Amino acid sequence: MECSVCKKPTNQRCSRCQAKYYCGTSCQKKDYSNHVLVCPSRSADILIKNVLDDLIPTKKAVRYEYGFCNCVRSGDESKLMGLYIGLIKIIGCSASQLHSWWKSDTLAQNIKKAYDDAGYTSDYYKWFLKNENVLQGLRKYEGEKSDKSLTEKYLELLIPYLSLDDVKVPLKSIPESKRNVYAFYITILSGRIPIIEDIDWIDLGFCSCKSSNDSLRKSKERRLADLYQELIIQKGCKIDEFHDAYLSGSIVDLLKRKCSSDNCNWLSENKIEIRGYNQSTKSVYYLKQYALSESAELQPSVDVDYGFMNCSTEDEKSQLKHIYRKLIKTPRFDPRDLHEACLAGKIFDYVKSILPDEVLKAELFKNPYPLEDI
Repeated sequence: MECSVCKKPTNQRCSRCQAKYYCGTSCQKKDYSNHVLVCPSRSADILIKNVLDDLIPTKKAVRYEYGFCNCVRSGDESKLMGLYIGLIKIIGCSASQLHSWWKSDTLAQNIKKAYDDAGYTSDYYKWFLKNENVLQGLRKYEGEKSDKSLTEKYLELLIPYLSLDDVKVPLKSIPESKRNVYAFYITILSGRIPIIEDIDWIDLGFCSCKSSNDSLRKSKERRLADLYQELIIQKGCKIDEFHDAYLSGSIVDLLKRKCSSDNCNWLSENKIEIRGYNQSTKSVYYLKQYALSESAELQPSVDVDYGFMNCSTEDEKSQLKHIYRKLIKTPRFDPRDLHEACLAGKIFDYVKSILPDEVLKAELFKNPYPLEDI
């Protein structure tokens, strides 16, 4: 990556939002007046925005500081999100209150008091009363230090699936492809689905789960995660076997060999595309990731294929992203149809057919296609 200010190569980024890259404190200070407008100083502010947008948090700091990293069973993250939605949207809790409770390590107690004082109850609150531990001992996110403690906690889940050799190998010595598999196993063993920014979301087929809204997208992705749970937990698929399939792009074959025919038929019926490690994939799925996420980066292929290179201002780019997000959430949308329109150089026509009332600039949707035969 490159520094947002001087464009020098760097791997350092804002510890709060994890989105902007800086080569050092000097460049970070130069960009402060601009970046502070889009980077809330507290995780509570970001959580409030996530709740209002009905999106489970993806920022590491928010997830760590407000209990999402402590959710290890299937559906627990959604239930915790439901608890916060009730607290914020219905009871009216502010970001300042949340931050104060979190800072004093009284978040769980004050949430109970807020619900009880308001006389409001819900299935999410009933779940919370039995699972208060998810909000116990919350600490400030400290980047690599916090990530390391979580990694140690989650690596214990992997031991039954590791070979004797891999158990002895330091994590840093494991190749990138196998580290990806480790991370995916932890996600599945914790009962979760990959978040949209994860490479697993692209590589392992979640990006191709067709949807018309967030809840439907999540239900389709949950069904795919359940299939992986069958493979890993019920069938006991070891990491080495999964890794071999991941490298060769043959995960679908692995699923068909080991899992029930009904679940595998669902894969075909829903046209789920599972590519594996460094296998080619349609740029439309990177577009979907960029449009639906608040922090996913704009990939070069998306920049060229879907018109972002035609935008002369950041505001214009933001408007184009909004149009694609609206398109993707429309019931008639199918990413494969948009891919075909892209290759034919007819994105504008396709978008107009799905969003006939949307004001569109045809020149923004131009791309180099169709390519001339050589």
